[in-house]
Amino acid sequence: MSDTLQPTIRTVAGSPRRYRRVVYSIFAVGIAGLFGGIVFEMPLAGTTVYLLGAWLGSGLAAVLPRVSDTTLIDERDQAVHRRASGLAVNVTGAVGITVVPALYALSAAEVVTITQTMWGAIWMGSAFFLLWGGCLFYVDRFQ
Repeated sequence: MSDTLQPTIRTVAGSPRRYRRVVYSIFAVGIAGLFGGIVFEMPLAGTTVYLLGAWLGSGLAAVLPRVSDTTLIDERDQAVHRRASGLAVNVTGAVGITVVPALYALSAAEVVTITQTMWGAIWMGSAFFLLWGGCLFYVDRFQ
């Protein structure tokens, strides 16, 4: 009988190295499918392969460490992930804080026109930082 409360199973990811290889390979196949769909003018097929790869890879990345009988992610991996995530958020924020006000000023001076695509990026960046702030508040207060 197992001495843990959660059942463990033998998975395709028998080691941390193999786990990363399996998950990243699935993501790579999805990305290659998307680019193949673009190159061969088959956007629906490419997008379908991409979404399947993204969903399967994300699902395995989330589930395998929890159910595997082998330790697939350790404290070092978690620290690297946290540091990379923080760096990505900081770089995105610094670029956004620098670029967006400059765009507003140049638009007001009628030097550039903010296109619909640019507005979409501005709104998406704003929504991302609102989401990040909400997640930060939740984790800080309730976990």
